[in-house]
Amino acid sequence: MAGNEIVQIIKPEVVGVVLIQRGWRQGSLLEAISAPKSWLALNDQQNTDQEKTESPGKTTFQGSWVLNQEALDANDVLIIASQTCDIKRSPLQEPYIEVIRGYWSSDRGVIHQAGKNSSRLFLMQRRSSNNTKEDALIADAIVRIQIEKAALLLLTPKSSFKENDKVTPHKFSEWLARRYNRPALPDVIVNAIQKPIVKAIDKLPIAHNLQRVLDGIDELLFFLRNDTIPFQVDMIFLRDERNDAPYVSDEDAAGLGGWIGNILQKGNKAILMHWEILSRKEISVYDYSNAYELPLDYYTSWNDSTEG
Repeated sequence: MAGNEIVQIIKPEVVGVVLIQRGWRQGSLLEAISAPKSWLALNDQQNTDQEKTESPGKTTFQGSWVLNQEALDANDVLIIASQTCDIKRSPLQEPYIEVIRGYWSSDRGVIHQAGKNSSRLFLMQRRSSNNTKEDALIADAIVRIQIEKAALLLLTPKSSFKENDKVTPHKFSEWLARRYNRPALPDVIVNAIQKPIVKAIDKLPIAHNLQRVLDGIDELLFFLRNDTIPFQVDMIFLRDERNDAPYVSDEDAAGLGGWIGNILQKGNKAILMHWEILSRKEISVYDYSNAYELPLDYYTSWNDSTEG
């Protein structure tokens, strides 16, 4: 039976249920061969195709939207970002599945960035080839595509996660939500705390032991004891509990704490007063909910001109 005929005999209201039965979940992977990414832009021929109109308090252009498309790389994959409950929902209510771009990379810099608490890249899994060279499957939140839900009936899902990995699927779900939920830090905090640490990490050689330690840290969180410079900072290193993450000993954490303390001290705008390393089971709900998150791949300044 041809693929289109299979789709036609499945009632639209049960398509989502069938997809779940066939194994489609958040984090499922499919090949991206010939898949395009698309975005809208205003027609740039404003002088000829658009008439500029002005009214009190606003300026508008009378033009049209243009759909731009660009093919993904042949080696890219697509990773389902939609929640599993939304996959199950009838296409009559929710007709599309949202996917994001994924790709395999052996670039140590990219793997390090994705393994840190980045809002743009996420480390789905690592693997090593016969020559012990490591590469990793990276999810890229920048490129998002919608796929007609019924189209997945013609495909077979693969998993982006390692077999028996119970931690990463939950982290992936949190990461997807956090991209639109992360608070911007006040400029004064960015300049005093975040920017010096991010710049110092960028200067570390890939082979430096602190890079390994950072690969074993899931999130860096901090609190402020005061609201003026120099800030007094308490920091929590949250362990990465995935099986393939490097183990961070208390000695490793002490080295990281001392290094961060020196970086802040050199800037004369912040002082690391205390640090501790915790697992997700050990951190309190209050601390996790009220701490500032310290992203290590971009600046979350309130000021749009802050580099990132």
